[in-house]
Amino acid sequence: MVDKNEGSNNKELYALLHISPEASDEEIRRAYRQWAQVYHPDKYLNPNMKDVATENFQRVYEAYEILTDEKRRIIYDIYGMEGLNSGLELGPKLNKVDEIKEELERIRRQREQENFAAKIQSTGSIMANLSLPNFLKGDGIMRGMEMANEVQSQISKNSALVIGGNLAVNPKAGGGMASAVFRHQHSPVSSVEFMGSIGLQSLIGVQTSRHLSVHSSATLGFTLSLRDGSMNLSNTWNRQLSATSSGNVSSSL
Repeated sequence: MVDKNEGSNNKELYALLHISPEASDEEIRRAYRQWAQVYHPDKYLNPNMKDVATENFQRVYEAYEILTDEKRRIIYDIYGMEGLNSGLELGPKLNKVDEIKEELERIRRQREQENFAAKIQSTGSIMANLSLPNFLKGDGIMRGMEMANEVQSQISKNSALVIGGNLAVNPKAGGGMASAVFRHQHSPVSSVEFMGSIGLQSLIGVQTSRHLSVHSSATLGFTLSLRDGSMNLSNTWNRQLSATSSGNVSSSL
């Protein structure tokens, strides 16, 4: 049995049976028989007390089942109920504490990677401007290239951070821009975005959107240029006209 000093203080099941984490199998069985009699539902006539007794009886039985199974008890002593619910399939090769612990750590790392990957989404594109006439003239086929990339991170259930950038070059000039957008969903029908960018367009702004109905929405935005201090106020109203078409009206100051 695993050294209890190495566990993560998982004592709840032992407390249910009023026994020590060092209890033997016989002590666990004796404690279970005692508390099973105390909480047996058939002893109670009052419906409320009967429901409470049934719940306690089930919890005691669950504790008994886990603690009398050597492998499950080892896992519980190391990782608690989280370890038991991790999906680990105990086969004949996982008989030693170190082997079980190593497998549980592997599953935990895999789940952390999956959760991280689910929260991070990355998209990118590369576009090349090719000119066949110039190539036939001997001036080279490549006339320019543009690269763009965007990474979105789901910070919480209602908030996301989007960081992106693009770079464009041609035979005579080149430039790029980096941007960041923080998006928060106030409610199922409204959201707000805070954005900033540097490069070809250096500005900061805020934009709020709201669904007015099932088929229409409105967006109000404000931006401030960091280059010349100019401000822009925009308003857009969008309506879904049919399953395949939509219309919008926009204005800006």
